[in-house]
Amino acid sequence: LSCFQQAAQLMLNNKMNKNHSGKQESHAASSSPPSLTPKYAVDRSIHAILPAPLENCNSSFHTSTPRPPQHTPSSEDGISPITERLHRLHGTSLLLDASTLLRLPPSTYATSCTIFHRMYHRLSLRQHDIWSMALACTFVAGKVEEEPRPVRSVILTYSHLYRRRRLRVGDDVTNYSYGAADAEAEGTATLSNEEKENVLRHVKPMGMGGPVFLEWRDVLFQMESVILKTLGFTLHWIPDSHPHKFILYFIRVLEIEKKEVAQDAWNYCNDSCRIDLCVRYEPEVIACTAILLACSDHNVELPHIPRPWWETFIGSSRNMDLSNVSNALLAVVDEKDLDNRRAKYAFVPSLLEEPSFNDPDSYIWSVAD
Repeated sequence: LSCFQQAAQLMLNNKMNKNHSGKQESHAASSSPPSLTPKYAVDRSIHAILPAPLENCNSSFHTSTPRPPQHTPSSEDGISPITERLHRLHGTSLLLDASTLLRLPPSTYATSCTIFHRMYHRLSLRQHDIWSMALACTFVAGKVEEEPRPVRSVILTYSHLYRRRRLRVGDDVTNYSYGAADAEAEGTATLSNEEKENVLRHVKPMGMGGPVFLEWRDVLFQMESVILKTLGFTLHWIPDSHPHKFILYFIRVLEIEKKEVAQDAWNYCNDSCRIDLCVRYEPEVIACTAILLACSDHNVELPHIPRPWWETFIGSSRNMDLSNVSNALLAVVDEKDLDNRRAKYAFVPSLLEEPSFNDPDSYIWSVAD
């Protein structure tokens, strides 16, 4: 186990016998839940050792017995867990930005992320690129949640995000570089963020009958068909399996009065959508972890006698699961991580053997300006 996991395991076991007050300076000796402070070492390779996903998210509780690492279709194609994590972060950041621009409710964003992650547990990143998958996931999730958006609105939103990512709007171009992996429009490094925004404001609307729009539309419809066939047209259960569904109930049972704790726990649930925790763990486990981290941030003590509070919701012997999910969430929200920044602000080229429809040197790339 990593240092973080050992410390978290020790913390969860010790709290069953006594309550601790005050903060410890040493992470290894800390008995308080993990918090977002520099003293906590975050294992960014956690994605490589997360256990295999559950076959059924609604299955009964399981114990924290050793389980083998997950071999995803991408890993079987020779893609490293770190690279797979980068592409998952990139895809879900697109889903978040698109949901915000399209004014979709949080549940629709969570549903689109669940579809996205489940697809890449069935298919490899060498088979379908992130952009076409995210485009279709937003469109399908809107239908599943009964919040449909017109095809034209979805396409215009993603084409706008495409331009923003090529220009790296909002990113600190002078201090952050992704080396040979940089894929950006010409002259990006010389423009300020204000100048980039001005460039975007003067872009003419995409014509519905033009070749660029038709290219985006064909990709959307083709990938929608792939999603439905791959997941067996069975998507109705997804909205009821989000950790957000449990947060407010758990907080009410625990009698937590601080609204900030509930808000932060909700935010952690949103962060959990960034990687494939929804495929690997039950939503109740993710919800308990979000509450654990939020309470740690606000120094809220929860009952651990006669047994830890989370056992009421997820059963016993789940300490290692809480540790793994906590570590994964802390790694996702780390703004200093270069992969997190690249996934959020830049354009990440596909891993297809043949360039995707919007990769550098493609037709879409050449006419995007």
